[in-house]
Amino acid sequence: MLNTDFYAGAIIRLATLQKQKRQAGRLLFATVSLLPRGRSLPPPMEDIDRCPVGKTGETVFFRRVLLSVQEAVDWYRALGSGDDKSPNPSANEERNSKYDGIKIEISTLTDDPAWPYLGLPIGEGLFAHFSGRSHPAPFIGNAPARIHRRFGSQDGFDSMLADDKAVAFVARRLHVDLRLYREYLGSVALVAPDPVLKQIDHFMIPASADRGERIFYRFVPRAGESLAGLKLSTFDEQTYLLTDFNTQDIPADGILDIDKGDCTGAYGYVVTHPRHGVLTYSPPYPFLRQVGFSIHPVSSGGRTVSVPTGESGNSPRMEYQAAQRSPLTTQSLIGDAARIPNVNARIAIAASRREKLANAKQYGQRWFPDGSRKEAMLFIQGELKRAKSRVMIADPYLAGLQLGQFLYAVNPETTSVTLLTSGLAFKAIKQNSSKAGFGKYKKEKPRFRSKKQEPSKMDVFNKLLAQLERDAKVTAKAYVLQSSILHDRFLVIDDVVWFLGNSLNTLGEKASLIVKLPNPDEVIGQLVGMLKQAISFDNYKKRQAKNQEDAAS
Repeated sequence: MLNTDFYAGAIIRLATLQKQKRQAGRLLFATVSLLPRGRSLPPPMEDIDRCPVGKTGETVFFRRVLLSVQEAVDWYRALGSGDDKSPNPSANEERNSKYDGIKIEISTLTDDPAWPYLGLPIGEGLFAHFSGRSHPAPFIGNAPARIHRRFGSQDGFDSMLADDKAVAFVARRLHVDLRLYREYLGSVALVAPDPVLKQIDHFMIPASADRGERIFYRFVPRAGESLAGLKLSTFDEQTYLLTDFNTQDIPADGILDIDKGDCTGAYGYVVTHPRHGVLTYSPPYPFLRQVGFSIHPVSSGGRTVSVPTGESGNSPRMEYQAAQRSPLTTQSLIGDAARIPNVNARIAIAASRREKLANAKQYGQRWFPDGSRKEAMLFIQGELKRAKSRVMIADPYLAGLQLGQFLYAVNPETTSVTLLTSGLAFKAIKQNSSKAGFGKYKKEKPRFRSKKQEPSKMDVFNKLLAQLERDAKVTAKAYVLQSSILHDRFLVIDDVVWFLGNSLNTLGEKASLIVKLPNPDEVIGQLVGMLKQAISFDNYKKRQAKNQEDAAS
């Protein structure tokens, strides 16, 4: 729970988004940071910072004010009442009537956790694989701090998030990238730094002739504070096993020297206070025993290579530096290995293999060997049957045959279908292509049907679209890219994006790979952008017919 007696003041950092001039700004994000006793206050902010959001007419405003602890907490708790105003600095001489105490718009706020309880952000271990939640509250800085959050509506900030300058403006002043931490849009957070501990030292002491390895702790209190009542809970991890858990009082001098024998595992700790609860937490970390150094001579620039950026004869050129080879001159190793052999590396390698397999399964990594066309088709058909809202196929060579091969698996009552292809899909295959380097082929006589030329790929595509709608009630909206801006192939099913190594018309005929992308939002956004550049298939047909008429005349 929050105890305000241990703090000397508070800083409120407030960012608002104003849609139009003379309109109340809307809460973008704000923090209320309490200051431990003994910490000096920053100078007051005389004016206000602002950043226009592109050409939208919107503006982001930022204001920092200093308040007493109780006034800051009262402002924080009163937000969302419907009569919300920007905070007034406690000192009258620091107030500015243009910016302080003016109306701001705030949606209904939801407490997390329940007030007045606070939570300590828990990150990930030093050597853990980055999962995207490495620091759930980056705005607290490096010092341990507990937080309370009040979450508001995230809607209405799209223009600001799309503007790199506006996002960077907020990040520099509130220490959070709202494009990455979107949960904090329209919200406010209370930050309560550790009011008791100023510093914690934690390291391993190597073994000596008469003692084994030890873990040393040193706790330094803030000025005017004591270590009375503090407890240290330690937990040891050895190859994914919890091998020890112990709680003890922190002595008045703040020194703990704990015998371990051999420190081959990972070691974490939690410090608790009788009134404040958890003050700090350290995940289990192994101790760094050895560091290797390799020293190479540094050369003053190597060979510059000039290459074309494409295969066209008039392609622009670029330059880059070739690798500079130099012999190894010095290699050294600092530190001693563990006294006893351990199986940490063996277990870590096996766990890494399992993690790779789990990731491959999570992202649907699937290899189709040469000659597995039917298997590949059945797999794609099965995925399409699971679609609940949308299907999008983006393939520059998507033509008519694939409509019948796959799209009858889509449920027309719940799922929309969008096809994005290109003019490459409708080009006739040229024979006698020796000039292009494909060798000479036997010239075949053109085949005729009732003295009429075979239907074009475009005609077949149009016919199969109509047949799909007639027989399966699936209405597929087809779009054609006239320029060759799309190379790779993608299959979007609801909010999942599959990357296809081959086009759907050849998937599995030759060795092929498909995989679900870990960040589908980026690809979906890019494909939607391409749809805006494309034209409907009906308009494409009309343009092609007109071009043929013009060429004939």
